[in-house]
Amino acid sequence: MKSLREIIPDNIIKLRKKLGLTQVGLAKKINFSDKAISRWEKGEVLPDIETLECLAKIFNVPLSYLLEEHSQEQSQKTEVLPKNEIVFQTLMVTAIWTIATFLFVFIELYYDIIFWQVFIWAIPVCCIIVDQFNKGSQNYLLEFLCRTIFCWTFITAFYLQFFSFNAWIVYFVGIPIEASITVSYIAKTNKKKKS
Repeated sequence: MKSLREIIPDNIIKLRKKLGLTQVGLAKKINFSDKAISRWEKGEVLPDIETLECLAKIFNVPLSYLLEEHSQEQSQKTEVLPKNEIVFQTLMVTAIWTIATFLFVFIELYYDIIFWQVFIWAIPVCCIIVDQFNKGSQNYLLEFLCRTIFCWTFITAFYLQFFSFNAWIVYFVGIPIEASITVSYIAKTNKKKKS
């Protein structure tokens, strides 16, 4: 029978990989360094009970699961459930579109103005939420898409809101912003390939 110094690291590695997280990604989620995660996974040091509870929540398993030895067959049957973050993120995005629809109807009924731009403003707000939930997941493509869509839809919403002032020149602001987003994406993906 394995000792806890072997069981806990094995379980952390398996569950981390099931979630598709790197050591850096997991470290960001629990506010530890990736070196600490590496030491746990090597069995050099064991996380304290509070940290194990935090890990269990992230992996969406009971704390006891981290402390018990599992055969390969058992660990394949044990699925890591979808994170509560995904459900919360979906609810937040749904709430934004519900609020946008409510505002559209309210302004139409009470002020007799068709304020369709509210739906354009909802897109960058949704991008902010998705980007915030994506932090630490190492999904650089999603991060790149969220930030690019945010940049151009925010500028478009601004332009549409104030187009009577002929503010089309505001699109030039997006060029350096998009360049920095692209450079950041390329640098992160290159760094990930090297590690």
